[in-house]
Amino acid sequence: MQDKPRDVVVVRVSEQGDRGDEKFHSPKAQLAKARLWSEEQGNRVVDAFEEIDVSGKLPLARRPGLLKAIEMVEAGEADHIVVAYFDRLVRSLKVQLEVIERVEQAGGEIYAIDHGRLTNGTAATRMSNNMMGAAFQYYAEVTGEKVAAARERVVARGVLPNSRICPGYVRGEDGVLVVERPKARIVVQAFKRRDRGASLVEIQAWLAKHGIERSISGVESMLRSRMYLGEIHFGELHNKRAHEPIIKDRALFERVQRRTVSRGRQAKSERLLARLGVLRCGSCGSRMVINSYTASYRCGDTSAHRCQRRAAVKASRIEEMVLDAVRARAATADMHEHASRRQQIREADGAIERANADLDDTIRQLGELGLLGRPASQETLGKLTKALDDAYTVRARLGEGGVSNLIGPDEIDKPPEHAKRLAAWRRLITDTVESVTVAPAMTAGGRPSRLWDPRRIDIRFLGQQLARDPVEHAIDPRVAASRHRQRR
Repeated sequence: MQDKPRDVVVVRVSEQGDRGDEKFHSPKAQLAKARLWSEEQGNRVVDAFEEIDVSGKLPLARRPGLLKAIEMVEAGEADHIVVAYFDRLVRSLKVQLEVIERVEQAGGEIYAIDHGRLTNGTAATRMSNNMMGAAFQYYAEVTGEKVAAARERVVARGVLPNSRICPGYVRGEDGVLVVERPKARIVVQAFKRRDRGASLVEIQAWLAKHGIERSISGVESMLRSRMYLGEIHFGELHNKRAHEPIIKDRALFERVQRRTVSRGRQAKSERLLARLGVLRCGSCGSRMVINSYTASYRCGDTSAHRCQRRAAVKASRIEEMVLDAVRARAATADMHEHASRRQQIREADGAIERANADLDDTIRQLGELGLLGRPASQETLGKLTKALDDAYTVRARLGEGGVSNLIGPDEIDKPPEHAKRLAAWRRLITDTVESVTVAPAMTAGGRPSRLWDPRRIDIRFLGQQLARDPVEHAIDPRVAASRHRQRR
C-alpha cells in the first residue's frame, strides 16, 4: 500500500499588534486550517514551521520556516508545501517565482488553500499566480511607504517615535514631549556637576537621591542625549526644534560632551573568564567580574538598586568546569558546528530585521491612531526597543559570517607559553559558549557564599537549543566536573 502524500505546513505572521481575529490570521488558525485540509485530501502532515513577526517581503534566505520546508521537499522528506492563504506564502513576486521553481524542480507541489495549487505549469496558471503575487507585493510596498511617511510626519510634528524618553520629560496629550519641571531642575544640576568634574558614580548617587534611578551606562547615555537640547534624531529623520529644551546653555552641553567618560584603564587579568562576557549572575543576569583579592567571580551589578542575592563563585573551580565542558564539546564537534554557526548568524540577522519591522510598524500604527502619548503605547514601544537591542547583542556575540574560527581540542593545549595557551582557551570559550550562569548561594546570615556546588552552574553553548546537536550531552556541568576529576 502506497504511503499517504506528505505535507509540510508553513505559517507566517508579519505582526499581530492589537488586531482581533477578524483581521488577523493567527498562527493557530492557519495551522488548524492547513491540517484539516491535509486530512480531507487524504494526506499526512509531517512537519509545520511557524514564522512569527516575519515579513513576506524578505528574500528566501531570510525566511527560515519556508526555506526549511523547501529543503524538506528537495531532500525527499515531503511532497507538498501547504499554506492557509496565498499571501502567507510570500509578498514578493521575485521570491514567489523562486519558491515555485525550486519546489517543482524537486518534484513537489505548493498549495494555498484559499487559491489552489501554485504552479508555473501553463501560461494561464503562471498569469493567475503572477497577478496575485504582484497584487500582494504592491500592497506590501504601499504599506511600507505609508509607514515611512507616517514616521516622517510624526517627527516633523515633534513627536518622538520611540519610548526612550529621558528623565525630565513626559509625553503630552499630542505626543510632543513636555518638560517635567521638578526633574528638569535635577537634570540641569546633573549637567553642571559633571561640568565641574563629578564622576558618573557620584552623579548616579545624586540622581538616585532625588528620585531618578539610572545605571552607570544610563547616566552616561543621559548626559549625551541631544533630547535635552529640544532635538529629535531618529535614523535619517531630524527635528532640531521638536520640543522645549531643558539644557538651554549649549556651551554647557558641549563641555559635558568633551569630558572623557573613561572609567580608567582596566588592568589585564590572567583569569580565564575575566571580561569575556559569558559569566552571568543567576539572580539579576548581570555580568560577573573578578575579585583579585578573594580569587573569585562575583555579580558586577552597578545599578542604583543593586542585586540583593549576588552570586559568587571561586574562580579556579568555575574555570576548570567551563574549560572541561568546552574541551568535551570541541572533541566531538564536526562540520555540523560550522553549519550551525552560519545558521545562527542567519537567524540573528532575521531577528534584527523582524525587530526593526515590528518597531517601525507599531510606531506607524500608533502615530496614525494618535496613541503615541498613551502610557500603554510607551510601554509597548519600550518592550519592542528592548527586543531590538537584544537582537543586536546576540548578533554581535556571533561575530562575522562565513567560516567559523573554532579551534580543535588538540590545539588549545599546544602552545608552550602560558599567555598563548590562555589566549587559545579564551578564543575557544568565546566561539562556543553563550552563557555560564551562576546561581547564588547564601550563608545563614544572608551573605553571598562561594560554596562550591556544580548544580549552581548552568553552561549553555551557542546553538544548544537545536535538538540535532551531536554534543548536547557535553554541556551538563555535572558531567563536565566528573570528567575533569577522572582526567586528574
